[in-house]
Amino acid sequence: MTVTQAQRLTQLLEKPRQKLLNGPLTRGAMHAARRAGELRHARAFHPRGRTFEAEFDLVRPARIEGAIGACAYRAQARLSKAVSTPGQFPDILGLAFRVHGVGETPLDVALATAKRPPVARHMLVPSGSFTHAFYSSLLPYRIGERRMLIGAQAEHGSHDVPADVNELLHAAPLVFRILVAEPRGPWVDIGLLTLTAAVGDDPHFDVVRNSLPQLQPVGWLNRLRGPVYRASQRGRDET
Repeated sequence: MTVTQAQRLTQLLEKPRQKLLNGPLTRGAMHAARRAGELRHARAFHPRGRTFEAEFDLVRPARIEGAIGACAYRAQARLSKAVSTPGQFPDILGLAFRVHGVGETPLDVALATAKRPPVARHMLVPSGSFTHAFYSSLLPYRIGERRMLIGAQAEHGSHDVPADVNELLHAAPLVFRILVAEPRGPWVDIGLLTLTAAVGDDPHFDVVRNSLPQLQPVGWLNRLRGPVYRASQRGRDET
């Protein structure tokens, strides 16, 4: 297939995809998220968690093509359970973090438990431990000129923090290595996220709205995330 043929095919597929995103798929997902927020009086996704003051130390900016500069940034982070299974019962665990001072908006990143290999890094995988798990963005980011995933893993030797939100209250300090990888490439470290102290506030993370020109989530599923996030927040705030 020539470049011109590939471009034409992309253009032909884009119109029905946009109709789907701007039509019943988006409206249905938004309604479900808003209703879930109303019923739970909380987030539709990852309703139970703990927020932390944090620091993000980016030490290898070249690996993200200089999208942000090397620096120790003030950050916030949240560890959570997606389904809110009881006690230490395994769940899809989440690690979301917000990096301040990187641009006109902060940078939000949301990760969930997955596996490191190429196919499994796109799949949700339950875990029974916040620190003995691997986290992935699941969906790609455009970082500079490349498509990459973002991942995280607790620093080697970290103490076990079971998948119980109550265990998080006194879990800090916790250190996570932040990594990036092309869809089928190896994971490489770019820096450290240190959770320093549990706090009471609970920020609304929005990876679509809070992104950077050189570091943006891409793809139609990522485009669906923004409206769904905000619908869930409206349902939560209206109760």
